[in-house]
Amino acid sequence: MARKKYNPDEIDEEFIISTIHNEKPEAGKAKEKKPTTVAKKKQTNQAYDELFLSDSKTKARFGKNVPIRQEYHKRIQQIIRVIGKDEISIYNYIDNVLTHHFDEFQAEIVKRYNENNEGIF
Repeated sequence: MARKKYNPDEIDEEFIISTIHNEKPEAGKAKEKKPTTVAKKKQTNQAYDELFLSDSKTKARFGKNVPIRQEYHKRIQQIIRVIGKDEISIYNYIDNVLTHHFDEFQAEIVKRYNENNEGIF
């Protein structure tokens, strides 16, 4: 399954903030038809599956061993066993979570890295 790339320019931040504060959206903006709860749930499930429960492009043998908390290991096992129907490995799940994290926070990571990194010369 291919990952869906989100374009930050397509996100209406003002609308999201107004819904959090239970405000009515501005009158000038057109209201979008809201999907039904079932359709929303299906989209959320599909998005989660595409992001995290799909095979990654690399294989575990090319990775490194990294210890994780036992409680997280148990949770991940349950997630991939039940939701992922035992079709992916723990490695794939963790790789997908990290890929999403780096995609989501790349700009912030680069900014903070550059703030804390002095040039070599």
